[in-house]
Amino acid sequence: MNIFFEHGRLRRAVTTIALVLLFFAASTSLVLGAPAQLDEPLRLRTQIESQDANLRFGDVFSNAGDLAQTVLTRAPEPGRMVSLDPAWLSAKARQHNRVWKNISTLKRVTVRRAGHRIDSGVLSALIQQELGQSGGDGRYEVALANRGQTLFVPLDGRGEPQVLSLDLNNQNGAFTARVLAYDDANVVEVRGRAWHLTQVPTLVRSYMAGEEIRPEDIQWSDIREASLRPGTIMDSESFTGQASRRALRAGKPLRATDLKRMTAIKRGEILTITYIVPGIRLTAKARALDEAALGDTLRVVNLQSSRTIDVVVTAPGQARSSFSPAVGG
Repeated sequence: MNIFFEHGRLRRAVTTIALVLLFFAASTSLVLGAPAQLDEPLRLRTQIESQDANLRFGDVFSNAGDLAQTVLTRAPEPGRMVSLDPAWLSAKARQHNRVWKNISTLKRVTVRRAGHRIDSGVLSALIQQELGQSGGDGRYEVALANRGQTLFVPLDGRGEPQVLSLDLNNQNGAFTARVLAYDDANVVEVRGRAWHLTQVPTLVRSYMAGEEIRPEDIQWSDIREASLRPGTIMDSESFTGQASRRALRAGKPLRATDLKRMTAIKRGEILTITYIVPGIRLTAKARALDEAALGDTLRVVNLQSSRTIDVVVTAPGQARSSFSPAVGG
C-alpha cells in the first residue's frame, strides 16, 4: 500500500468534513439569527429616545447586539432633549470594539427622553381642585403665569401629580403652588392668578330691546365674583314678566336696570276702562298717554268726555278706574 496515497486520501476526507461542518454552522446561524458581527459598523437610529433614566447603546444604534443594554450616559429629564457630540459617540463605540462612522456628517445627535406631558390645562385643574378643597367655598378660574408651562412624567414614573402646598393672596388672587409631577420627582413651582366664581342667571341668546324674557332662555353661568357690578341679578325669578330695556348679549350678567316690566299697554293704544262697585259695572274707552306694564298706574284720555284720568293696568288692553268713568270721565 502507498502510504503517501493513504495520507492524501485522509487529508481530503478531513477537509471535506470541515467544509460540511462549516456549512451547517453557517446555515444554523442564518436560521437562528446570528449575533451582530463585531466588525459591522453601528447604524444610528432615525429617532433616538431613551425609555428610562439611562441612555443605552440599543437606544442609539439599531444593531447594537450584545451592547444593547450597555449604558452610554445619563438620559435627559423626562420630555426633554439633549444633544450628543458625534465624535464622542464614535469614541464610545471604539471603547467597546465597535465602529460608528458619521457618514451623514452630523453636527449633533439629538436624544429625547420618553414620557407623557402634564399640560397647563391639567395643572390648572389641579390648582382649581386644591383651591376648592382648601377654601371650601366654590369654584375658581385659574390662569397660569406661564401659559405654556408643562411638566413631564417618565414612562417608569409612579404616582399621580399632586399639589403639595398652595399660597393664595386673597387681595389680588396671585398664587404660588408647589407641584409634584410624580413620586420622587423634583418639586416645581407654578404661579398664576385665581378668581373666585359665583353662579348667576344669564341669557342663552342675545335679545333685542323690548323682547319678553322667556324662561327657556335663562341659564346659570360661572362668573368672576369680583367682576359683578352693583345691582346684578342673582336669581332667575327676577326675570319673570320682564322685557329687555336695551339690546342684551348672551352669557353676560344682567342688572335690574337692563330690564323693564313687560309692556301691557302701548302709548296711543285704545283700552277698555272698567269701574266696578257692588251692583255696578261701568266701562268706557280711553287712549293711553304712555306705555305701561301690568299693575302700573297709567294716564289716559276718556274718549267720551276727553277728560284725563289715572287708571291701573290689569291686562293687555284693560285697566281699572277708581271712580266711575260715566261721572268722573
